[in-house]
Amino acid sequence: MSSVHPVVPRSENVEAPAALMIVPTYNEAKNIVPLLEALFALPMVEETGWQLHVLVRDDSSPDGTGDIVRDLIETTYPGRLILSTGTKDGLGKAMKAAFDESLELGYEVIMTMDADFSHSPLDVPKLVAAINDGADVAIGSRYVDGGLIPGNWPLGYIVRTRVAGAVARLLGGVDPSIRELTTNFRAMRRSVLGAIPYGTVDAKGYGFMIFLANAFVMGAWTVKEVPISFYSRANGSSKARLSDIFEFFKIAYRLNDDSPFKQVARFLTVGASGTVVNLFALWLLRRVVPEDASVIWLSIAAIQISILWNFILHDRFTFKSYRKAWKGQSTLKQYGKNFLRYEGTSALTQTVIFTAFVLLSNLGVFYLLAQLLGIGIAFIVNYYVSSTYIWVFRKSTPLTLVDAPVDAPTATRTVRPAHAR
Repeated sequence: MSSVHPVVPRSENVEAPAALMIVPTYNEAKNIVPLLEALFALPMVEETGWQLHVLVRDDSSPDGTGDIVRDLIETTYPGRLILSTGTKDGLGKAMKAAFDESLELGYEVIMTMDADFSHSPLDVPKLVAAINDGADVAIGSRYVDGGLIPGNWPLGYIVRTRVAGAVARLLGGVDPSIRELTTNFRAMRRSVLGAIPYGTVDAKGYGFMIFLANAFVMGAWTVKEVPISFYSRANGSSKARLSDIFEFFKIAYRLNDDSPFKQVARFLTVGASGTVVNLFALWLLRRVVPEDASVIWLSIAAIQISILWNFILHDRFTFKSYRKAWKGQSTLKQYGKNFLRYEGTSALTQTVIFTAFVLLSNLGVFYLLAQLLGIGIAFIVNYYVSSTYIWVFRKSTPLTLVDAPVDAPTATRTVRPAHAR
């Protein structure tokens, strides 16, 4: 159950529209007052043309964070500060409730940030300026030129963030053109938030952040990464739990059906099935073809049968994004071209296996290990060529990185997703 206090009265300055900053809190009593002071002291109207309103989403903090905000609404920031309350059910649930309320209240620009000063209030105008410059989504990023991570940030935090990014890309298939995936420091237009089905994702922790990052780049929106300085928490302790890590992996796995991890797994599965088909075809041919037939020619025929088998399954099963991109437009001519390319790739992989076997055997490597290493190298070559040369939708416009104008004070990278993926 959530409530909004009060119903937002629009600002007296009718010339400047209001952007909304969402701040989720739980036990942030030591941080919330200085944070709100810093936010409301920003010269937002002068620098961006927007006023700033703040919605604090508090999950019934035992330390009285909600009570502090309620007092500030009455005494210090009437008409600019909003309190939304609910029971403690994780960051993702709190963000979904706050998003619902922000859309109901009619704000055209909606932002999010943490309450612990890991995001600097001084960077807020940069996000709004990026929206003014044409971005649909602006992301405060540590990983673009000009972005900073504190020198005293624990190594464990750095590793955890990097691992989370790798999981999101490899397991989740989040487009690599966006570098900052796990932050809660973002600004977006109302039209973007209203089009994202955030209510469908079952997320309580930071898995919700990669869901949003993926949604941003999957839509036909302009996404800008704005360089920011990231800081260590000012007061209190992190709310992350072990269950959040498992949830993060679960959400990442469900994001995209054609993530690199899933695609490689399907590629391996098809390859293994092709080996079975090869052996079965050779066994069957040996029994139906006259006994004086050369086993070499039978082996070649079995290889061709397995190549055709693998090609059909890769086209129908492994590279799903290719078929989605073509949307049934693939012609028989294109199909034939791809098959010939795959024949060439198969010949290349056999050459790689043989060459690796000869070289490694001559170096004294045990012959079975040499063959196994050759197969492993050939697999990497086969997958790389298949995914970058054969099953590629060449008519689509890929993600492009557009450098910001030299005099642009905020965005360093613009991600423009293609409509067809």
